[in-house]
Amino acid sequence: MTQTDRRRKRAYQIMALVTACCVFMAFIETVVEPAYAVKSAVKAVVFLLVPLIAARTAGVRLSSPAFRLDGKGVARLLALGFSIYGVIFAGYVLTKNLFDYAALVESLSADQRVNADSFAGVAFYISFCNSFLEEFLFRLVAFVQLSRYASRKTAYLFSSVLFAVYHIGMIGTSFPPVLLVLALAGLTAGGLIFDCVDHKNGTLYNSWTVHMFADFAIMTIWYLHI
Repeated sequence: MTQTDRRRKRAYQIMALVTACCVFMAFIETVVEPAYAVKSAVKAVVFLLVPLIAARTAGVRLSSPAFRLDGKGVARLLALGFSIYGVIFAGYVLTKNLFDYAALVESLSADQRVNADSFAGVAFYISFCNSFLEEFLFRLVAFVQLSRYASRKTAYLFSSVLFAVYHIGMIGTSFPPVLLVLALAGLTAGGLIFDCVDHKNGTLYNSWTVHMFADFAIMTIWYLHI
């Protein structure tokens, strides 16, 4: 087997692994629908432990330099995060008279079995833990690792589109058609942005920060209508 063939095989293996993780998790969330704590634990296993085990089996290290943080970059990351928060919340303010966000939140809360009493815990998990799990799978595995064996264009396209499709699968029934299309486009663009900020040094802290602050904004909007 030539070097090119080995690289292609490894790229296909990564793509198959990430796709399988997403399909399995989508099945758990939309068909099995366990309690939120159980679902969160399953996602940690599927999005984190399974790729780690697969990487170890293949003799690949995922831990470095993905978690290397430059102390001087913390302020830049926070500035980027607050900027993302501002952009998303501004978008909400500009469109709140065009879409019925209250009805959307009501439907989403029912789908996710979230109420005013459980919102704080769910918001914390989504913003900090869930964002990390998704960045680990979609950015570190589906983008950083895949780009080592496939073209950068392929890694960008695969990770961002799968990121969007996975989320639409989770929330699609809660969104009206027009907002669904906008959400798909926005999630794909968001995935591309996450890829871009991790492109330079291969660390997760860039995209995780952006993802966290994007979730902070979404949780703020959710809280305003719950």
